[in-house]
Amino acid sequence: MSVFRGPRRTAMPTTEPEMNTGLWMVPYADLMSNLMILFLALFAYSYLNRSPEFDRAMQNIESNLAKEHEEAEAAQRLQEAQLAVLMRERLSRLALRDFGVRVSARYIHLSLPNPVLFPEGSERLNPSAVPVLAPLAELLATVDNPVLIAGHTDDVPIVGGHYRTNWELSAARAFSVIEFFAGQGLPPGRFQARGHGEFRPVAPNDTEANRARNRRIEIRLVREVKKQS
Repeated sequence: MSVFRGPRRTAMPTTEPEMNTGLWMVPYADLMSNLMILFLALFAYSYLNRSPEFDRAMQNIESNLAKEHEEAEAAQRLQEAQLAVLMRERLSRLALRDFGVRVSARYIHLSLPNPVLFPEGSERLNPSAVPVLAPLAELLATVDNPVLIAGHTDDVPIVGGHYRTNWELSAARAFSVIEFFAGQGLPPGRFQARGHGEFRPVAPNDTEANRARNRRIEIRLVREVKKQS
């Protein structure tokens, strides 16, 4: 005798939805907020009830820091002034003409005539530039101030040659001076090159003598006081 059996049912696995909520962050955030409020309250209480000795100690610290900053600034200013004097002495020994050294609140400013450094229309240094720039490299190595190198030209247009404008030529000459200083061991990161072309003359471009004054390289040592760490 056969017994009829219905189709066999397989039990389907029951899966509960995964609980992945961030409800735990609510009490955690409340706890952190309460702790922050507690510490702020403790700090405010301690500040309001600080002793006179604490105030005097803070004033002494501030006074000492200000005094050290003033002494450091004075020492740096003295070193920069001595550097300017040495630059003038070194260049005077070379019997250069039309060079200048002056000191302002922001810079030690040195101006060199282009004919001493470069051939006409070229950015390559003359051999005669080495005795001029080498002593300056030695002096610049005694400090770590940033240095700006700027090239200037007269207003006579360039005809032919490698450069299209006086602007390009003046910038290339500034880079040549920086490359020389870098070759003398000075960190290249201290230098910035600028090319002004004929747009910042020191004299009218109406005579050959004035145009010669406008063809120049300017070296500016940035005077800055180091911040106390």
